[in-house]
Amino acid sequence: MSGGRRQRRQRGMTLIEVMVALAVWGILGMLVGGIMFSTIATQESVLDLQARYHGGRVALDRIRKELTMAFVSLHQGEDKRTRTVFIGESDRVLFTTAAHEPLTRNARQSDQLEVEYRVDTVRSREGDRVKALIRRVKFHIDDRPGSGGREEVLVEGVKELELEYFDKFREDWTDDWDVEIDDAQEMRLRLKEVQAARETAEGVRDDEATGVGGVVAADAADEVIDEAQAQLMDGLFLPSRVRVRLVLEDPEDKNIEHVLETQVEITMVEPLWY
Repeated sequence: MSGGRRQRRQRGMTLIEVMVALAVWGILGMLVGGIMFSTIATQESVLDLQARYHGGRVALDRIRKELTMAFVSLHQGEDKRTRTVFIGESDRVLFTTAAHEPLTRNARQSDQLEVEYRVDTVRSREGDRVKALIRRVKFHIDDRPGSGGREEVLVEGVKELELEYFDKFREDWTDDWDVEIDDAQEMRLRLKEVQAARETAEGVRDDEATGVGGVVAADAADEVIDEAQAQLMDGLFLPSRVRVRLVLEDPEDKNIEHVLETQVEITMVEPLWY
């Protein structure tokens, strides 16, 4: 009896037992591997979405900063080599701004830029064709707005860029805004003539020797001057606010949208002239 028990204890695993054990280990390995690959894929998707969100927020902050300092100017040299503009469309904006900060010494750059934002199709790092937010910048203002400069991709995976502009006189939003001053010298000269006429009318009103008739005439002149100035300035004002809406695609499901929005108040609404 003791010899038979010793033999049973020393007996090894059968082939069937080995095959069953290998099958169990194989199934467990597949399950663990599947969970690991799924976790890695989910982590990569989350990181891609976070990177896209971060890029979108940085882009909106840059747009806000540059739009805040947008301007148009009536100061132009005799050679007319500079033109300031603000051209706003529902999906594109081109403007001159004083928001530039040179990052290197002796860069020979002022605080003025020409900037354009739009969405266009580019080739991604993986070689795919994707829509992206493009920033075109020109570090000097010349007589060819809308051309030249250099472009950079701010965010990939952008579905839409939506822009609206607030007209403070009509108290309403519009999806386009166009301010282009071809002959700033002429416009500035005419505005100075209007200003000189206003100063003359004020001088007549303040003159102690002026009678009631002179005051009435000065008041009437003011109305004419105000109307003339309003006609000259019509079309030269910038929008007081700009609403920016950036729609991002989800890295995994293009039917899912992630929306980032901001609203910008422009400081210098009237054209610069003195």
